[in-house]
Amino acid sequence: MIPKLVQTALIATALTACQTTPTGITEEDRLAIETSSRNWVEIYNQNDWEALSKLFTPDATIMPPNGPAVTGRAAIAEWERANETGFQIAFKLETIDGDGDTAYVRGRSCVFIPDGTGGYGVDVGKFLEVRERQSDGAWLIKADIFNSDLGVGADLLDACPFDAPQIQSQ
Repeated sequence: MIPKLVQTALIATALTACQTTPTGITEEDRLAIETSSRNWVEIYNQNDWEALSKLFTPDATIMPPNGPAVTGRAAIAEWERANETGFQIAFKLETIDGDGDTAYVRGRSCVFIPDGTGGYGVDVGKFLEVRERQSDGAWLIKADIFNSDLGVGADLLDACPFDAPQIQSQ
């Protein structure tokens, strides 16, 4: 009985030793993701949906509120064109973490929605992205889920309630 117990312990120790220890992501990775996020905001605010779609992996999925998931760059560009043309956005990144070639980005958003009078109403929400490092070092979005903090039918806010760039009236 003892030799079998010793054998089991040795096998368990060997298996544990063979496992890789998560390395996290580096400060350089964090800075690259922050830069990519700022670029995403700039392109979004230009409403350049084709350019925006290239910040996603070819097989990426977005999960917008109140609708089905959208998969693939062309479908993402079309969804943006159909649903968010004229909108502006501001982000506040809260967490960037991950391991190796996968990163998780969580944050807050203010979406500035045209109100028809030359101004904007603000929808405040949150998002979670899964990003993958590409062979060229770029961190593209693999999955993106985003939604509103406001209740269905709630009035939009007059301004973004957190420290983010405010959008000027149209």
